Amino acid sequence: MLGWYFNRKDSRIDWEGSNILRLGYEQILQQTQKLVMTPELIQSIQILQYTSQELREYVEQELLENPMIEASSEFEFANENAMPMYEEIANIMMKDSYYEKSFKVWENAPDDDSDFSFEKYVSEEITLYDFLSEQLTFANISIDENEIGEYIINDIDDNGYLRSSTDEISQVLSVPTDRVERVIKVIQGFEPFGVGARNLKECLMIQLEHNNLLTDDIEYLVNNYLDDLGSNRIAYISKEMKRTTEEIQEMLDIIKTLEPKPGCRFSSGRSVKYVIPDLTLEINGDSFKLILNNNSTPKLMISSYYKTLAKDVIDDVKVSEYFSDRLNSAINLIKNIEQRKNTIYNVAKTIVEKQKEFFLYGDRYMKPLTLSDIADLLEIHESTVSRAVNGKYILSPKGLFELKYFFCSGVGCGDDGVSSNSIKSFISEFINEEDPKKPLSDQKISEMLLDRGIDVKRRTIAKYRESLEIPASSKRRRF
Repeated sequence: MLGWYFNRKDSRIDWEGSNILRLGYEQILQQTQKLVMTPELIQSIQILQYTSQELREYVEQELLENPMIEASSEFEFANENAMPMYEEIANIMMKDSYYEKSFKVWENAPDDDSDFSFEKYVSEEITLYDFLSEQLTFANISIDENEIGEYIINDIDDNGYLRSSTDEISQVLSVPTDRVERVIKVIQGFEPFGVGARNLKECLMIQLEHNNLLTDDIEYLVNNYLDDLGSNRIAYISKEMKRTTEEIQEMLDIIKTLEPKPGCRFSSGRSVKYVIPDLTLEINGDSFKLILNNNSTPKLMISSYYKTLAKDVIDDVKVSEYFSDRLNSAINLIKNIEQRKNTIYNVAKTIVEKQKEFFLYGDRYMKPLTLSDIADLLEIHESTVSRAVNGKYILSPKGLFELKYFFCSGVGCGDDGVSSNSIKSFISEFINEEDPKKPLSDQKISEMLLDRGIDVKRRTIAKYRESLEIPASSKRRRF
């Protein structure tokens, strides 16, 4: 690229570097190199980084805008309202008939899977608001109180807590506080128990009462020592309440059975996009078979009608140019989709080869792996690998995983390195098998790993333990 820079203060002519020429009046002739992103390249990058659902939506839009593109009979439009139940889909996926019917080896997949659709396996979202409103319909309250109840239910957050105080609701609705409080108590009697509480203490008390677990000691414990319970200060509470540590531990065990977020098992009502696996892995002994799911990507072709029509209007320059432009656009789209398939397949195949022991034996055998490792093996750029694994899923006998799950740091180097996932697996195993009265410290876990030839510092153990949401040893101790 050539650029001119003007400055009238100087009239010298000289060279600066190898590609800058200074002319009179500080006129500078400079040559630089820049990557020009063509529309085809931009589209290729976009298509590669799209998830399966995003790609289908993108293709649907292209089908509307480009008459030269036509979907094959197998292509089904995405349904944004369709949300399959994961358990049901997972069960279907693990059946041999599912593999035979829905997944084909990418290189030579026949087109006989048109009757499969994920949209057959859908479930309507049930929100906490809907669930509570249905119970309010059958509540023994007046019409006026029903309106108050509707407002209260609408003010309950996704965790099940009432966001406004009694006084605030009273002022907004211009009704007495005692009527508001009465309706709140009615709603607090709805399932899930604990809903409509204004704080954690009230939430726990509601559940304890409904489950007939409320005693004077537990009530006193919740009202006065909730923070101490969270820190597992059993000995301190025992001394303050003049109860044995065993008695305090028993009450704590009861409290741990309660749900601190009673509304969390319900849908928030927000749009949920379901996952369509891009690949599946079949394992038969030591034999691996990686299969690309052709249902995850649209099947497109050039419209034969418009190809014929384009030939008939070849004498009309403007129309001919339009058809030529649309044809090139259609060809580029089909080519980029096929390139996406190829890239995802090759990247996934290389990941499976590197993580073979994980698929055979589990997390403990996962090896350290980086984007650059895969990029070097395939002789492509790291950014290409990143786009190929982000939002792409593989279904295996070990479960459903996003491809980027298999990239992790580790301890050591080369083939003898140990991945962070493997270390986390060891930590979980050690803690699950520990004596609850003498829980393992981070230092002790570090020493146990060292005995296995894995040198991990105590601070690293603490970081991994926290990522697993496992509390420190002082909070895991039982009395």
